[in-house]
Amino acid sequence: MDALSPVVSEVAPRSQPHLKGNMGFLSLFFSVMAYNAPMVVVIGIIPIMVSTGAGLGTPVSFITAGLILATFAVGFTRMSKIMPKPGGFYSMITAGLGREIGLGSGLVALLGYFCVYAGTFPFGGLVLGELVHVTLNGPDLPWYVWGTIFWVASSILGFMKVELSAKVLTIFLFLELVVIVAYDFMVFVSGGANHAGVSAAPLAPAHWLDGSFPLGLLLALGMYGGFEVTVLFREEVRNPSRIIPRVTYAVIATAMVIYGLSSLAFINSIGVDQVVEAATADPTGSMTQSLQDFGGQVLSDAANVMVNTSTFAVILAAHNITARYFFNLSADGILPRKLSGVHARHGSPHIASVATSIAGLVLNVIMIFTGVAAIDFYTAMLGITSFVILGVIFVAGVAVPVYMHRHGHEHSAWSRYFFPGVSIIGLGAGLILAAVNFPLLVGGSTSLATSLMVLIAGLFVLGLVLAMVYRRTRPETYARIGRQ
Repeated sequence: MDALSPVVSEVAPRSQPHLKGNMGFLSLFFSVMAYNAPMVVVIGIIPIMVSTGAGLGTPVSFITAGLILATFAVGFTRMSKIMPKPGGFYSMITAGLGREIGLGSGLVALLGYFCVYAGTFPFGGLVLGELVHVTLNGPDLPWYVWGTIFWVASSILGFMKVELSAKVLTIFLFLELVVIVAYDFMVFVSGGANHAGVSAAPLAPAHWLDGSFPLGLLLALGMYGGFEVTVLFREEVRNPSRIIPRVTYAVIATAMVIYGLSSLAFINSIGVDQVVEAATADPTGSMTQSLQDFGGQVLSDAANVMVNTSTFAVILAAHNITARYFFNLSADGILPRKLSGVHARHGSPHIASVATSIAGLVLNVIMIFTGVAAIDFYTAMLGITSFVILGVIFVAGVAVPVYMHRHGHEHSAWSRYFFPGVSIIGLGAGLILAAVNFPLLVGGSTSLATSLMVLIAGLFVLGLVLAMVYRRTRPETYARIGRQ
């Protein structure tokens, strides 16, 4: 089968093997939105962006990033309808740019999502340990004791049917949003730090370049991760042609509103003239103090609890995403076939789920015995993910209009040229910024950044080479690449 052969029907038969599920709009929305960890972004990332990123222009950075990704979503959601195949970006890039680039991108995407899964356990262990020891006056134990709780819970839920994970993520994310909305509401109603009214100055063009707008945009783009995996759950969603596009736009819009309003609230809660200095002196402490000032100890404690549930939601969502990448690559014969097993009752990729859990555990055990600091490991893993996923989205942003053009799908000039062009320019700029600032993303070490960049590039090249080898030696495997 030609990699660029047209799709003849929007209801093409399912690939074998295939997963089973019955997620609706809300289940998919909360499952995907949870990957963004909005509470972690509000408490941990927004103060950092104000101090070292775009400064007072932080709300505009979030709005700009959201608009860039919305332009990408125009072609992305259209592609999800005309190419009804599982596999996510792995399938889309293969359809648009060929099996070689598709397989390379699929392996790199797998690395990115696995890094989120495995790399978040240390952070989870730290925040849960702090909650138990400091807030609840419990025992002071190493992070990996608490991290093991996250690992066990995510392993069990990931093995089960996807609807169970969706229900857990729905509850956790709903509670997160309640706390965030309550904080924003209290700041806006009270009139900010001086109770004189909320200032819209951060939205004014005069403040867009107060800090580093490029760095702010880079950080903001990284906070929208996850919306793209709506297509990865295609086989587990009822009526995917309708639900997937709606959820994709809903996730981007919700994240843009939450991040934009929360950053504006944070700036006003301390004061436009004082917030940068306060956030620079103590990023996390400044947000904690803001929560206490406007929501009291109750809201502050609730936020501390929600950071833990938000962290677990990230781990569970990343586990499910990683397992499905393992499943799809296995179904194509790239990874061992056994990983593509489907549980008879749960309809889940249970063997791929177990493999994901074991791989995450092994990597963390290695990290513990080599003496790598938990926060350094977490930073490096998230840095890899930020760069990798942005890169894969960029490649997909190129692949989608190429596929549309080659197969003559009818659409307006806006969706054919304008929106793809804006997304490619915006994502390309973000990718260049990520490459230039990669040492900063992974913790500041140039040697580490170089090693990790070699790993990422090497994995992409491995995919290219494997596809070329399969083309000559295993044509049946080559034909299946990208769930084709």
